[in-house]
Amino acid sequence: YLDKGQYNQALKTCQTAIPIAVQAKLFYQQAQANKLLGIIYYFQGQYREALRAYQGALNYYQQQVVTDAIAIKKANLFNNIGLVHPFLSESVKALENYQLAEALYQKYGDKMDKIDIRYNIATLYISLHRYELAIDMLTEVLTKRKNMGDEYGAAKASAGLGVSYKYSGQYQLATQYNLTALHYFQKNHDKFEIASDRKSVV
Repeated sequence: YLDKGQYNQALKTCQTAIPIAVQAKLFYQQAQANKLLGIIYYFQGQYREALRAYQGALNYYQQQVVTDAIAIKKANLFNNIGLVHPFLSESVKALENYQLAEALYQKYGDKMDKIDIRYNIATLYISLHRYELAIDMLTEVLTKRKNMGDEYGAAKASAGLGVSYKYSGQYQLATQYNLTALHYFQKNHDKFEIASDRKSVV
């Protein structure tokens, strides 16, 4: 249901699954359902509900012995919680959770995990008007994503650089990076990203 964008059906299924898991003392499945519930609420713009669901899932993993798999699941939840907080005007909490996620990804994650969390932190710095920090981090992310052959990720980093350079008053660089991103999204018929990127073109 979630993959098909049928959020109401996905929500009902999760809400049915959680009490069954509780009654059967299937605590891992309860945590997984809570995480999925958080994702559904996030996509629906219900950020307080998403935060509660993510924290419910995290509570389970915080009580488990740390293995590689548990550490990554915790990192994913810290990252997801970090994504929610800016929508609640809680940027400091977002940064704290991203930093917790990054510490785990550095120890247990793969290359993509490490790059993606850096990207998330960089975009948070944009919202905090810390443009020079964002530019440094996004430049690093862009280089690494190009080296990995991640064209979509590189285009997203280029778009972020375009925004950062625009608001730091470096309009020529802003235009360069935004157009690079826009051309990629147009080539791949990504209407959502085209609309987002056009707003940023100087």
